[in-house]
Amino acid sequence: MAFPLRKKALIKTERLTLKPFGVQDVDGLVDLLTNPDITRTFMVPAFECRSQAETLANKLIAFSQVQDTTHLEYGIYLDGKIIGFVNDCGIMDDEIEIGYVIHPHHQGRGYATEAVRAVIQELRDMGFHKVSAGYFSGNTVSRRVMEKCGMRQTDVTSKQEYRGHCFVCCYCEIRF
Repeated sequence: MAFPLRKKALIKTERLTLKPFGVQDVDGLVDLLTNPDITRTFMVPAFECRSQAETLANKLIAFSQVQDTTHLEYGIYLDGKIIGFVNDCGIMDDEIEIGYVIHPHHQGRGYATEAVRAVIQELRDMGFHKVSAGYFSGNTVSRRVMEKCGMRQTDVTSKQEYRGHCFVCCYCEIRF
């Protein structure tokens, strides 16, 4: 059983703001959740219509609110515009697995590293003792983000069926 999350309403980094989503972010979230460059490596449902993506976006907005103590969800904002998010993929006691997304137009500038590093520090401050993240083998860019944030490759792998393909998922972690 996970202990309650004590999320901050705002995390500032050098260039980014991490905070709960607002209702004005539905379109930005739908864009992230349906972008083919993102869905190639970040597991989200294959939506049959926009309203299904909007339903998930609204669920993520609710999960991101500070009063929700069971989900980790932070929007990543650059100059007030949503460019990605960091969320939990599972929480067990004092261990958490996270995932992250940066819109392709903003990739390659260190934003993922900056955001993930800030969230890892926040999770440490909350009392977590292990933070892990997974990536599809071959996604070396995501692995490098994890390594830059102090995470180390583990021997753990899993096979994931995703959108009709089988992927090997590798994991990195950091322990405090």
